[in-house]
Amino acid sequence: MDMSDFISARKFFEFGISFLSQNHWVEEYNLSLSLYDNAAKCCLSIGDSEKLERFSTQVLSNARSFEDKLNIYYFSISALCHASLL
Repeated sequence: MDMSDFISARKFFEFGISFLSQNHWVEEYNLSLSLYDNAAKCCLSIGDSEKLERFSTQVLSNARSFEDKLNIYYFSISALCHASLL
C-alpha cells in the first residue's frame, strides 16, 4: 500500500473524530474506540509518533476492558521497536 493511503486514512479518521460529541466515550463507545484505534494504526504506519501517542492516550484513558487496549499496546510497542528505544 502506498504511504499516502495511510496519510489519507488518518485524515479521514481525524475528520470522524472531530464530529464526535463532547461525551462520545460514553454515548458512542464502540465508534470512538474504532476511530481512535484506526487513527493510531495509521500513525504507526506512517511513523507519526506524536499523534500516535495522542490517540493512544485517549484509548488507554477511556477503554472499558483490557481487550480494548490490546491494539494500542501493540502499536506503542511497535513504535518503540521501530524507533530502537526498546
